[in-house]
Amino acid sequence: NLATGEMMQSRGTRDERLSLDYYYRKTFLKTASLLANSCKSVAVLGEHGDEAAQLAYDYGYHVGMAFQLTDDVLDFVGSSTTLGKPTLSDLKSGIATGPVLFAIEEEPQLVDLTLRKFKYEGDVEMAARLVA
Repeated sequence: NLATGEMMQSRGTRDERLSLDYYYRKTFLKTASLLANSCKSVAVLGEHGDEAAQLAYDYGYHVGMAFQLTDDVLDFVGSSTTLGKPTLSDLKSGIATGPVLFAIEEEPQLVDLTLRKFKYEGDVEMAARLVA
């Protein structure tokens, strides 16, 4: 799952780069699947039954999705000191995350920036302003 999510992130088509559904699938594969399957494995190894295993999986899914969405927002509003990594790192890598995809509805200029993967001088800064 993790490798598939990475491939989705780096090789998305034009339409996929603008799709929230695609973003959610990629986020599940890259982040939430690890937490979902980890939580499920605890229930299975503890012999708590199929229902508990499914509940644990669902819990891990939601925690993983929330974690990634929060991380994506923090990339815009956090500081490099608190994050432990440079801010806007996803944009600088050409990756449109949840905040960009949600903001596209209000700021159509983000479509062109997203499709060219924020590669021109000033694209990252403009996208950050538009998302804010």
